[in-house]
Amino acid sequence: MSITLEQCRQNFVEALKVRRASPKTIDTRQRALRAFFNYLAQAPLDDPREVTRQTVRDYQLWLQAQYAWATVITYMVSLRQFFDHLEQTDLLLVNPCAGLPLPSRPDRLPKTVLTVEEAKRVLRVPDTQTPRGLRDRAILELFYSTGLRIGELTALTVHDVDTQNGFVRVNKGKGGKDRVVPMGSTASRYVREYLRQVRARWAVEKREERALWLISCQPHRPVQTQQIMVLVREYGRAAGLDKPLTAHVWRHTCATHLVANDANLVYVQRLLGHRSLRTTQIYTRVAVPELRVTMQKKHPRARPSRQTLAALTRPQAKRMPLL
Repeated sequence: MSITLEQCRQNFVEALKVRRASPKTIDTRQRALRAFFNYLAQAPLDDPREVTRQTVRDYQLWLQAQYAWATVITYMVSLRQFFDHLEQTDLLLVNPCAGLPLPSRPDRLPKTVLTVEEAKRVLRVPDTQTPRGLRDRAILELFYSTGLRIGELTALTVHDVDTQNGFVRVNKGKGGKDRVVPMGSTASRYVREYLRQVRARWAVEKREERALWLISCQPHRPVQTQQIMVLVREYGRAAGLDKPLTAHVWRHTCATHLVANDANLVYVQRLLGHRSLRTTQIYTRVAVPELRVTMQKKHPRARPSRQTLAALTRPQAKRMPLL
């Protein structure tokens, strides 16, 4: 009995729902499968049993020529899960993705990272004497303090922030994992003031609303991810930065400044929610120039003393014969 790729996709999606995969994960898997099916349609090919290992290899090479590394990995991981499911449910006898290595990650550094002074300039831009300015300062301070992903920051509720003890709970972050991260005293203070002075007033008519960030105009609905992206970009321009400021730049900046100040890499890994320490280690390379400057200023042996300089400029004595 023949089975089509579309029937297999529907079967796979139902299995994801049974396993309680998040809607975002299901959407990502389906988007990846649609790209693969469109590729196969050029053959044309509609039976999963006709997909060979060479077909998958050729598809991976085609992806690498079309997309960035992160997209290629997402699409290939989705494809492997799809064929693993077909094999496990006996819809397929031979898995063409079995043991197929994924492309190695290019060792690229973040393109943009703010200096400490640039970060301070951006943080000083919002007018905290206004409700909107106080909210925006709280958002930027929390971004800089915790290095949250923009989706994680947007999804926070009033129950997820503990300003008294300085902790933030991230529910269903990347990979559907929860984590608790600390936030600095400055971020805690601004978030607390936003909750007390601004949000408490904005949420009077909708007390059942639990989203942490609300828009400034009535009816004060929850802030969306795109709105925070625009907010961050505009404050970067207002601060006079000569580099583009995005939400992810705040994340890179937070991690880089932590590493530059000797933070433990495992701590930074847990803070950012990285699955692998290798991902976190890239910030050690970003921080090297700053570390070098710090060493030259602070390390007792980095700069020659006056006695050393005097010795270097003093006429050299005759070399003693070897005994």
